[in-house]
Amino acid sequence: MERPRRARLNAVLLYASITALAVVGDAALAADPPWGACCLGAECSLQNQDVCESWGGTFLGPGTSCDGNPCHPNSGDDCGDARPAVPGDNPFSTVNGSDSGFGSPDDSMCEGTYLDWLGSSDFWFRWTAPGSGTISLDTCDPSSYDTSLVVYAGTDCGSLTQVACNGDALASEDCQSFYSAILDLPVSSGETYWLRLGGWEGATGVGTLHLSYSGPSDPIGACCLGGSCESLTEAECIAVGGLYAGDDADCATISCDGELAACCIGGDCQLLPVDDCGAIGGISLPPGSSCADAPCGAAGEAVSVRWHVIGTDLVAGEASYTVDVYADLPEGWRLDAVAGNSLNQKTIASSSSFYQDALGGPTSLEVNPAMYPLAPDLEFDSRVTIGAIDVTGDPFPENALNSIGIDWTDFESGGVLSVSDGTWFVLPIDEQGEARSFVDQQCDAREGVLMARLTSLGHASEMLVAGLFQGRDKFDVLWQDTASAMIAYGGEQDCNGNRVADACDIAGGASEDNDGNGIPDECESGCGWDLDGDGVVGVDDLLMLINEFGAAYGVDDLLALIAEYGCGGP
Repeated sequence: MERPRRARLNAVLLYASITALAVVGDAALAADPPWGACCLGAECSLQNQDVCESWGGTFLGPGTSCDGNPCHPNSGDDCGDARPAVPGDNPFSTVNGSDSGFGSPDDSMCEGTYLDWLGSSDFWFRWTAPGSGTISLDTCDPSSYDTSLVVYAGTDCGSLTQVACNGDALASEDCQSFYSAILDLPVSSGETYWLRLGGWEGATGVGTLHLSYSGPSDPIGACCLGGSCESLTEAECIAVGGLYAGDDADCATISCDGELAACCIGGDCQLLPVDDCGAIGGISLPPGSSCADAPCGAAGEAVSVRWHVIGTDLVAGEASYTVDVYADLPEGWRLDAVAGNSLNQKTIASSSSFYQDALGGPTSLEVNPAMYPLAPDLEFDSRVTIGAIDVTGDPFPENALNSIGIDWTDFESGGVLSVSDGTWFVLPIDEQGEARSFVDQQCDAREGVLMARLTSLGHASEMLVAGLFQGRDKFDVLWQDTASAMIAYGGEQDCNGNRVADACDIAGGASEDNDGNGIPDECESGCGWDLDGDGVVGVDDLLMLINEFGAAYGVDDLLALIAEYGCGGP
């Protein structure tokens, strides 16, 4: 089918005649400098041309407006410099542009609409869907030219897939003779769409892209972009390279100045300067991290991070608590790798610091149980692993753990383990990646794989464990998931030293508690201030009371313990 060129030519001649008459009329009437959009850096304001230029600004032309980010530093000349689109009007120009070299679109998606790209100069916008709904686009503008429109989806310019196109839309007396429109295109929340404007058979001109979204929107929160703050959805914030402060976070209460990072306070996340996080008792994630994806404690689709306390004050002379941390898995699954990449930071952190024994190392391969009799604290050295607790492979025949791309320096000094391009792993043939039964912090029986033993100094300290996990399901199909958890000491006691909390021993029937006081009967001594249940009121009980002085205990309790000191001893 051949395009009706006679009608097209008549429309062009008519438009030219009207334009010429308008120019003559304007010249007679316009004595003052014209008004329009004025760009001062990235800021736009409406000014007359003389004022704009006297301020050192760039005047965009008579009658232009500040709609659609016209002063945004991205030129829109090519995909890599695409300008963010906004709902409403988005002005553009291909007059001084060139072919971005992206190639001709696939016009089979809009056959019969006269896309006819032919190496057209083009202009690029990008837009991130705030929810899952539909988007409508058009270039209806009676003062514009014959446009062509293409839409792509993808995370970056190297991974784009064309999803729609249009050359000519249905004629409308409110628009130029030939304009483009794509209506009710389905979009997915968080997906970035790239909008490419060109012209019929290489035509160029000035135009306006109208954008409207229909559907639910994701929650809005503060987004830090450089030193400024904007209210965006999480997906929009990430798409423009910002740091998301969390749903409903208000720019009025968020400071975007300085080196920012996600700060975990309990399970809550706040975007704060790194130094401020520690000052309020929080755990700071690496600089540049955001509160997106609930980094302070969240289960994934299938995997969750769980733990149990194996004891308190197990390191001589230190108030501390020690936990074994597990990747909780569905039945029949296995864990092969714990990783961090550019999208999913692997983080192990303490709000105080980790105990690191001089004879140990960062992984289970560097912990030798043969040294325990000479260095008992080594057993509670903080380390990561998959399945095996030490170099022997216990409870498996051997330890086949590997690691790559991880800087252990800060972790071995008691600080944060932060991994953005590394992993510790075993191979799918290694037995130690197979799930085993364990009891979690809530006394629930579960299946999972041990991935760390951590000792945090101070009973009030908290730990964060987060990362990307990979393994095989029961059908030997590869899976990946992310999960995280905040770990805190909840007062668990282990009077019989079996590395299971007394409450879990009692709940599971492993211990009797005939008097109902929460202490296994085998630990009862008849001494009222035997706090650790070892049968004797001694130094350890005194230290436990002092650590909780002012919270659980007062001076009368201290006097009572001193009066009973030595009870149960020889």
